[in-house]
Amino acid sequence: MESVGMSYVVTAAECDLDLSSEYKGLITAAAFIGIISTSFLWGYLGDRMGRRAVMLPAMVASALFSIASSFANSVWVLMVLRVLTGCLVSASSATVYAYLGEMHTNTRRASAIAWGSAFISFSFITLPGFAWMIIPGKWSFDLFGLTVVPWRAFIWTWCAPGLAAAGLLMILPESPRYLLSSKGPDAALPVLAKMYAWNHGTSDYNYPVKKIVSGSIESDKSSSYAGAIKNFSLLFKPPLLRCVLISNISMFAVFMISSGLYMWVPDILNDILKNTSEQSLTICTIIQEKIIKQRNMTSLAVEKLCKSEVSVGVFPISMAMGAVFALTYLAIGVFINKIGKKTLYSGIMLMCSGTTVAAAFVPHGAAATALLIMALCSGCAASILAAIAVDVFPTCLRAMAMCVMYMVGRTGAAVGSYLLGATLNTHCLAAFSVFGAVTAGSTLLMMFWPKPEEVREKLEERGLTY
Repeated sequence: MESVGMSYVVTAAECDLDLSSEYKGLITAAAFIGIISTSFLWGYLGDRMGRRAVMLPAMVASALFSIASSFANSVWVLMVLRVLTGCLVSASSATVYAYLGEMHTNTRRASAIAWGSAFISFSFITLPGFAWMIIPGKWSFDLFGLTVVPWRAFIWTWCAPGLAAAGLLMILPESPRYLLSSKGPDAALPVLAKMYAWNHGTSDYNYPVKKIVSGSIESDKSSSYAGAIKNFSLLFKPPLLRCVLISNISMFAVFMISSGLYMWVPDILNDILKNTSEQSLTICTIIQEKIIKQRNMTSLAVEKLCKSEVSVGVFPISMAMGAVFALTYLAIGVFINKIGKKTLYSGIMLMCSGTTVAAAFVPHGAAATALLIMALCSGCAASILAAIAVDVFPTCLRAMAMCVMYMVGRTGAAVGSYLLGATLNTHCLAAFSVFGAVTAGSTLLMMFWPKPEEVREKLEERGLTY
């Protein structure tokens, strides 16, 4: 919610902050810039200090910075605060996949990550729901010397889930797999006993395992900063190098089309719904006509007529989009082990590639909207890619590898968001075509993904644990 919520704000704040398309692109990309810039740091801390220990304080701090951003009175102040928020969101956005994966067995890990990712879709339902209730309002009030209008109050609403998640995380234990690797069996056993007690409604004392005889503790040398750098270098050597290249490039493509395009969907839908022409026009034609009208206005007229209103129809369409995402995630959870992770990923991305290009050429608003929704389902493929990747990285590298992969993914989102902001008004058809081509190209890489068993065997021979 922190990374995509600004897509609703930039349209509503257009007049208050004097936002051009370029500024909108910068603001929507700001959180991704923060996520990208600190991913390596959080990956290192996640492998050194623990998954839960890193995520919990960062989630609370990110909510506080997000609230602070609602009081920004200029574009650059807002952008700086959104970058700082992104820096903190980065701590949990990828580490959570390592944490979730380590809480499950190999046979259930992929499904667990897919089901866990399904909760992302609920944010795409609740976010436009809150926006629908708040942004169209005409009210305002003064707080700390600033006039609070609906779009500022809307920012507060998406901070609540992060604080609630932090509260729930306080109840949950540290990853037992991490504890086994970093502190040994004696630290991991009580956590496993507690999880067993929760799952079976019994006492910790009834846990049938009394001693863990396998698993090695990382040496102080390997857990030091120098050791972390040495371990990190393994990502760029066989057999992990191929996995890193394929997963990172693929995640770049996934986020470029899903998050990068999603940031502009409310703005695009707003243009479609406000179009009064009786002719059947494509998305690009509608956008170009809007720009021509704006250029024909005098600067004085623009100041008088500036209305940063969001068409109410944007919100139910966005909620329907979230419902489609939810169904897609649930379907992934059901079929991921039956169809196969690589096959399912490639099928989804090929479909999204075609619908992305088609959305720009279809001369009908409703059909174009439906195609856009299908194109954005590519975001659901990120959970499949995470499930594919998490199997090949050893425990001491897992959080780092996932953070780097999501760092590259968020780079794709920032690049996609900014490119659309810079080209949507002038090279609309080319922009959609490039997005479709990048998405289709990423599926070819999956043909070269190695067998996880072979990668594990080679790394276990070097003393790394899974």
